[in-house]
Amino acid sequence: MTYDSGADDIDTGAHPPEGAGGGGTVAEWLDGLLTGVSVGPKAAHVREVLTTQPTYCSYATAAEVAARAEVNPATVVRFAQLLGFPGWPQLQAGLRAVYLDQRFDTGHPVGGDGGLLATAFARDAQNLKALEKSFDFETARRVVSAIRDARRTVVVASGTHAIPASALAMVAASRGFPISYEDRGGPQLANVLARLGAGDCLVAWSFWQHYRQTVAALRIARAAGATTCVITDTLRSPPAREAEHVLVIPTEGVASIQSMTAATSVAYGLLAELMASDPAGSRTAVRQVSGIWRELDLFAEDASEKGV
Repeated sequence: MTYDSGADDIDTGAHPPEGAGGGGTVAEWLDGLLTGVSVGPKAAHVREVLTTQPTYCSYATAAEVAARAEVNPATVVRFAQLLGFPGWPQLQAGLRAVYLDQRFDTGHPVGGDGGLLATAFARDAQNLKALEKSFDFETARRVVSAIRDARRTVVVASGTHAIPASALAMVAASRGFPISYEDRGGPQLANVLARLGAGDCLVAWSFWQHYRQTVAALRIARAAGATTCVITDTLRSPPAREAEHVLVIPTEGVASIQSMTAATSVAYGLLAELMASDPAGSRTAVRQVSGIWRELDLFAEDASEKGV
């Protein structure tokens, strides 16, 4: 593969060699298909997104991939054709097969002395940079308004998706908002959902692979008249189809681990906006709960508190 720094467009007359692109990582697979092909800057952006965000690209639309690559959807289609595929769906199927074959690999460090730790930090930094560019701030404000105005809000998530979900619910509750977190599923979740109705809100956190109960919770809450919000990884995901307000964020990690760093950042951002919407009420609530924390003797004493 060679890069043409002077050309923005892709020469769709080129074809990959027979049998190219077998095995290895997504990057190795793509580079095998691109052997001897001149790639312009826009095509290079598409390749970069496919190799660094394979989970997302395995089920995103051409338009969604284009948005991440900061190109137009036609460029993604032409990139697929450059590789010898009829269009994006066929390239995506090949990408998904390669990704699924190697997604449980432990990963490889990318230069430097930090090993996979440094690689994980770099991946999260890329996710946060992508989040800042692509985040739908207007929809986020609608999510904040839905939580603020709701009679009560239920937050649902399972597995590692619970990391940002529990943070949102715990901190918001300590600031006086009528919000609770439900991660038990089964009959406990059913009891909570049965009490939801108009004036209530359900906020779900769900990323690939999606838990059936989280998707069902959104569907049930919406049918009951509650406002439904989801933080997910693509507009085409099962939970996104069941929610009124959808926030899409990157979750790519290393060593076959989904990263919740960007999701947690979103949780704290939503909390900041939520508290700013009622600063006096938030201050009063946190003072009250802080007093109860002290009365319950929840925290270990800090040496500085003893004057040591």
